[in-house]
Amino acid sequence: MTHHWEALGWTLVHFCWQATAIAVVYKLADMAMMRTRTQARYVLALTALLSMFALSVGTLVYEENIARQAAALSAGNAPHIVATPTLQIIPRPEAVIDMPSMPRHAVKLLASDVLPYLDFFWLAGVVCLSLRTLGGWWLIRRLRHSALKKAPHTLRIGLDRIRLQMGIPRFVDLRLSHRVAGPLTVGVIRPLILLPVTALTSLSPEQLEVILAHELAHIRRADYFWNLLQTMIETLFFFHPAVWWISHRLREQRELCCDDIAVATCQDPAVYASALLRLEEERRLHLHLAMALDGNESRVSLRARILRILGDPEEQPRNFKPLSLAGMAAMLLLFICPLPQVFASFKAVPKKVSASITQVARRTVHSRPAIKVAAVHPAVAAPEARPTPLIAQAAKPEPAPQGKSDYIDDMRAAGYDVDLDKYVAMKIQDITPEYAADMAKLAGRKPTADELIAMKVQDITPDYVAKMRADGYDTSIDKYIAMKVQNVTPEYADQMAKAGFGKPNVDDLIAMKVQGVNPDYVAKLRADGIEVNNFHDVISYRIFNVSPEFIAGMKDAGFSSIPSKQLLALRVQGVGPEYARATKAQFPEATVDDLVQMKIFNIDSDFIASAKRHGFTPLTVQKLVKLRISGILDDNDSKASN
Repeated sequence: MTHHWEALGWTLVHFCWQATAIAVVYKLADMAMMRTRTQARYVLALTALLSMFALSVGTLVYEENIARQAAALSAGNAPHIVATPTLQIIPRPEAVIDMPSMPRHAVKLLASDVLPYLDFFWLAGVVCLSLRTLGGWWLIRRLRHSALKKAPHTLRIGLDRIRLQMGIPRFVDLRLSHRVAGPLTVGVIRPLILLPVTALTSLSPEQLEVILAHELAHIRRADYFWNLLQTMIETLFFFHPAVWWISHRLREQRELCCDDIAVATCQDPAVYASALLRLEEERRLHLHLAMALDGNESRVSLRARILRILGDPEEQPRNFKPLSLAGMAAMLLLFICPLPQVFASFKAVPKKVSASITQVARRTVHSRPAIKVAAVHPAVAAPEARPTPLIAQAAKPEPAPQGKSDYIDDMRAAGYDVDLDKYVAMKIQDITPEYAADMAKLAGRKPTADELIAMKVQDITPDYVAKMRADGYDTSIDKYIAMKVQNVTPEYADQMAKAGFGKPNVDDLIAMKVQGVNPDYVAKLRADGIEVNNFHDVISYRIFNVSPEFIAGMKDAGFSSIPSKQLLALRVQGVGPEYARATKAQFPEATVDDLVQMKIFNIDSDFIASAKRHGFTPLTVQKLVKLRISGILDDNDSKASN
């Protein structure tokens, strides 16, 4: 067995107690941080997992050095000894190894017999888990390049709006797939969000928005990269339960962090909670992908997440008994107390080895008086130390000439003491102290360097801000940037204010500009007899394509005078004139609400035929809904198919 494998074996042995010690410390720290923010607890779990990896690398380097020295001694490479050709000094390994704490034959037995089997077991486990990880990566790659559909344009625009609000600069692609049951986020350099096709019909616009915000939170936090690193550590140290436990805790805290970001983007946390429940019902019938950030939570964890989102008190862990706390403290002391002796023995090993070499050499020379060891030749002796001349003196910075200043001095005088990259970016965008002073006067505060750069990139001038403020839009710098990005002008704001719904706010202006809403579109809706009450209705009609053709088709199917909210519900659930006409033929008394319920619960012709076959007649829409909720027909159908 080579010294490399021996060093690896000892590293695995030491990792058993090292990982246990880190897990005990993490548990105590996590209990102390129970009331702190989720992000802090996530960083704690990530630090614990990375500490295990870093400690194992350090142990491997140390064991590699020790094994290399032992191999050099056993091969006869004793340093700093020069002998004549008539004498070869080869120290015996038995004379060099001095470990009074362990019998010599026991060390040999452990190194030669046990460690090879340990290395083989570890290598086999790593190979098996690596193949599993590569299989998951191959499935995701195949899923990314096949059977994907382009997301609706309105949904992609909404994704870009949330992405800009969350400060994500790079492009994020959005696709639909029949092969997934829940949202997936994949990719580090080119992130991609996959949505199930059923999400467009089973989730409302508000639920879709908050689900996309959750997935964008994963991208902003680079969770896919950290998940890959976490999977690598799990593969290398698969044999230790503490690694899997901390890794599980890390995934839980990661999802909670993204939940906090998603809840912050919606007004009603119940919307997000209902979306999680709906997605869980779809996800449980599909395959989980290990490398995809889809949560993969159990029902117990899902319940805890929903309780936390809704603001209910979380279920506290069982109180630890004094005996349990004493046991944990005893375990921690058990691992900490021997550490000084261990480190001391580590430092003593090289000295003892070198001393043993010298003693062996001296004993060998004195035991053979007739043979003399040759002295070291002066030509090969170490060169005499000479004083090194000074190469250069540190140049002192010359003071700036009086009465002159450069761009950095001017910006510092204006209050912008930033790093070199920010100065370069501001200079490229031609940001002057005068521009910064004008924007600070209009905004009511001094903009930051990043805000100045963003405003200059979007060509926001003091005149633009002054005109928007004169029209009553005295808002924040971020909102000015968002309005300028969407080309919201004072003229556009005046035109929409004359549409008959009052003066729109900043968010309405940005949303209408994103969706391409203009006064002509509002006038066309009214001319076609579509009820429009506010700007929110106009934006919703535009997003879900509530057109005069759709309304005419619903009238032909027997559904006329549909209120605005029900029109949106029909479009969200994907109810078309054909579906409405077929439903009306079977249930003449069906209403618009009945259509929406039937679509939500996926009541199709096959389910209706199954209900009739089981004798549930006469049938009504409400009876079909109750049958679907109860799952009676689903169980019978599954048994019949089996």
